[in-house]
Amino acid sequence: PLKRIAELVRKRGLMVLLSDLLAPIESLEKNLALLTAAGHEVIVFQLFDRAELDFNFDKPSLFLDVESGRELYLEPDVARRDYQKKLAGHIAAVRGACDRLGISHHQLATDQPLETALFDFLKARMQRGKVVKRNTR
Repeated sequence: PLKRIAELVRKRGLMVLLSDLLAPIESLEKNLALLTAAGHEVIVFQLFDRAELDFNFDKPSLFLDVESGRELYLEPDVARRDYQKKLAGHIAAVRGACDRLGISHHQLATDQPLETALFDFLKARMQRGKVVKRNTR
C-alpha cells in the first residue's frame, strides 16, 4: 500500500501512517523512502494491542495469524522470551529506519486513545515550531 500511495499522491503533503508495521523491514524501509523521496513529511504511529506488547498469557493457547490464517499452539512460558525479543528487535529496526529517513516514529498501544496521542503530538509539534524540511531532487 505504501508504494501505491507514493505512486498516486503527487502533491507533497503530510502523511500519517497508523499501522503495526509488521512487515519485512527491508521492504518497509524501501517503501517509506519512496514517500520521503517524493517530498512528503511522514509521521508513523506504530500500533500494538496491549497483549502483543506484554504477552502476559498464562495458559497454553491457540493463536491465529490473521494475515496468513496459520494456527499456532503455544506454551506462553516457553514462547514469551523469544517473542518479546523478536518484537523488540523489529520495533527497534522500524525506529532505526524511520530515523534514517527523517520520519517521526511513535509507538502506541490500542488501549491508549488515539485522539489523545495525536493531540499530544500536534501540540508538541506546534510548541517546537516545527519547520518542515523537504527533500530536494
